[in-house]
Amino acid sequence: MTSIGERTASCCCGNLTVTARGEPAHVYACSCRECQRGSGSAFSYAAIYPEQAVTVVGKPTLFRQRADSGRLTESSFCPVCGVTVSVRAEAMPGMIGIAAGCFADPDFPKPERLFWASRRHHWLNLGEDIPLEETQPG
Repeated sequence: MTSIGERTASCCCGNLTVTARGEPAHVYACSCRECQRGSGSAFSYAAIYPEQAVTVVGKPTLFRQRADSGRLTESSFCPVCGVTVSVRAEAMPGMIGIAAGCFADPDFPKPERLFWASRRHHWLNLGEDIPLEETQPG
């Protein structure tokens, strides 16, 4: 955290940074196939902020695709190190998701829920206090 109410996320090489002001509107994890492939892990973990609360420094490479829900998503990743730092989704107009791991903050809030639990790796258990959504509503 750089100042009260402000967090900065970055890729591995620091070429792409995203500063978010205020607290995230939502924090979630997702195990849809696109999030598994895009994160290179069993799930993605992201914080959702209003676009007007976010400042991007650097020029990301953009990748658009249809998610498991059928809606468009657009990932922004560093053209140097390849780390996905943020995502915009048709389902969340005016909002931007920032990869929580890019904040490199062990005190970052835990996910409020796991979307696409029906596609999660069988060993994945985030704890009983994190609700599982079999797909993604709306």
